[in-house]
Amino acid sequence: MKKRRRKMILAAQYYRAPFPERKYWKKDLDQMKASGLNAIQLWVIWSWVESEPGVFNFSDYDELVEEADKRGLGVIFSTIAELQPLWIHRLIPDAHMIDNFGNRVLSSNRVEAHQGLTPGGCFDHPAVLAGMRLFIQKTVERYAGKKNILGWDCWNELRWNVQSDGLVCFCPYTLEAFRHWLMKKYINLAGLNTAWKRRYCSWEDVFPGKIPQRPYTEMMEFEAFLQWRAAEHVKFRYETIKEADTAHLVLAHASQPSFLMSGDAENHAMNRGNDFFMASHLDGYGCSHFPFWFKVSDEDFGVRVESTRSAANGGVVWVSELQGGSARQGFAVFPSVHAKPQQRWVWNGYGRGAKAVIFWCWRDEVFGKESSGYGLAGLDGLAEERLAMMRETGTLLAQHDNLLEEYAPDAAKLGVIFEPDSFNLEWAQDSAAIRARNSITGYLSALERIQVPYDVVEQTNLARLNHCRLLIMPWPLVVSEHKAKSILEFVHNGGTLLIEAEADAYTSTGFYRYPGPDRTFANALGIEDSGRRVLVQEDFNLEWEGEQYTLEALVPRKSGNLPNWAEERNAGEYFTPLKENHDKFHSRVLARDSAGNILAMVNAVGRGKVIALGTFIGCKYQERPYKEFEKFLLHVCMLSGVQHQMQIESEALIQWRTGVSGGSRLLFVINPGKSQDFKVTAPPTLLLQGTQVESLRSGRKFTAFATSIGAGFTSAIEEGGYDIFRWPLPVQ
Repeated sequence: MKKRRRKMILAAQYYRAPFPERKYWKKDLDQMKASGLNAIQLWVIWSWVESEPGVFNFSDYDELVEEADKRGLGVIFSTIAELQPLWIHRLIPDAHMIDNFGNRVLSSNRVEAHQGLTPGGCFDHPAVLAGMRLFIQKTVERYAGKKNILGWDCWNELRWNVQSDGLVCFCPYTLEAFRHWLMKKYINLAGLNTAWKRRYCSWEDVFPGKIPQRPYTEMMEFEAFLQWRAAEHVKFRYETIKEADTAHLVLAHASQPSFLMSGDAENHAMNRGNDFFMASHLDGYGCSHFPFWFKVSDEDFGVRVESTRSAANGGVVWVSELQGGSARQGFAVFPSVHAKPQQRWVWNGYGRGAKAVIFWCWRDEVFGKESSGYGLAGLDGLAEERLAMMRETGTLLAQHDNLLEEYAPDAAKLGVIFEPDSFNLEWAQDSAAIRARNSITGYLSALERIQVPYDVVEQTNLARLNHCRLLIMPWPLVVSEHKAKSILEFVHNGGTLLIEAEADAYTSTGFYRYPGPDRTFANALGIEDSGRRVLVQEDFNLEWEGEQYTLEALVPRKSGNLPNWAEERNAGEYFTPLKENHDKFHSRVLARDSAGNILAMVNAVGRGKVIALGTFIGCKYQERPYKEFEKFLLHVCMLSGVQHQMQIESEALIQWRTGVSGGSRLLFVINPGKSQDFKVTAPPTLLLQGTQVESLRSGRKFTAFATSIGAGFTSAIEEGGYDIFRWPLPVQ
């Protein structure tokens, strides 16, 4: 059951043993309390706690929990079972991970954590798993009853293969688990042979894919297995904690949303798991965010939080790591973190439904490449400015704790499909799912800029389609059978589907389907193409409901200094000319290229419609945002009726989210740019003329005036600032 503690959390990561040293503790905790924080997070590390087999030493954590309680600070425990004891391989000598070339992986202390072997013993080894279980049990039994415990972050950034220096794991225990997963999926060897189109005579001959650009089938299956295994492992941690503590929340958090985990030469796509499946086993879900380090804009920060909220699927949402101070990577120094953007991140998170913001971290780090960085109170020259604004936020949270904790954003009417199998396909080919990643993030970033609320939709939250009117499918080369059925129902029931090229072109086992009847999902939508063509014209004109737009796609890019095989990887996008189907689907052409090839058309399907594209425009937008794409997307949104009933008029971009808390409506306004005035308008169901609107930040009050659609109010917002407005719900 989803549980929620009635307390908004504003915290900072404090202790990653053995730092900070004990001599700093009391003064630091006093300063944290004075700065407006109401909680601390502690990394409880398996390697540190059980440095001697069977002997568990929690003395430092005991002291920190007690000192935090004296100051009224809550405690969140992050159980770091993946940092394994230094003795793990001596006591369990066959637990080493094995890479894809059959080499034993040598573990070492992790680069930023000082004590704790990684990758350590394979999670599939029963003795390693038993050791993890005992460590977690001992930790939870010791602290579950403490009055200032707020919850558990059971798996930090879902790490399991860090410093493996290659693709893992191919040890006997993982191979056995992989084959067992296949047996459960395909029932028997005959079922596997049918699906894989092979002639295996023994399960012992079945292996994962070795490297990309070999047959897709076994690689895609292994990627899917790793994603399933991650969900099973988070379930194991969750259930272990709940055995001793049913009263507190148990979450985990990712380093970034799954669709940004496009993989590389040492990491399969999404090898840390699919957020949606991970969150289905938890009370909630979180994500890390380091905007100044990774150059994350306010809009892209919104994308990250919305995707986390979507994955949580009604569970609690945390901003589990938020950049505290300037980042460091060795001797590379990144920009100092200013207070205003940092507070925008905080309130952007709360406005999208987050119930906790946890900064990484309080003090500057002292270990390895992270040393001298990240501290909220750190030495990047801006700590005083940050802590002053943090005090204001802490005061607001204390004053309005119940109001903010009960707040939930209004439900979106637009969904963007996330299909992991398309990522698995591209990684199996290129060792990086860049096209799949950029296609979905392109649409999500554009939706942030036009400020249309959305959900990211995956298999676990397909029920959200019942509330959607518009669905977008970027890079839809693979469509799972379960999703296909739900999406067809959505369209037949009156929904609008905007779908990119080559829908349903591959199976989940990596086999290409010829255009036409073999692509059952695309065929049911009236979509058929004429095969792939090299895209040589970047832009094309699309006419939709009386408006014309110049849209763009990626064209092949030749560097001139790469071998032919590398040029193939660098080739950019292709297009697939579409075929009209007037008889059954009343097709209407929306766009052609200069050669007359159809690049976009609309089909009537049931009571709904399908806007089919013969290319990939989201990917291009992510590379280089442009206004025509945003105008086109906004027009589709308007005609589909997915814009929020409330609207904000402003000179420059303002991010906003609104929702209900008890008998009040809240509006969160985020201004990334210069000072500006803005106007809020809403129908009578949301705001009545004469209603008193209050700014929670300044205390200012406004009287709503009449507008053409109902009522509204105007306000000003400072450069780089934020505000929160409250007014009573209209009596219906």
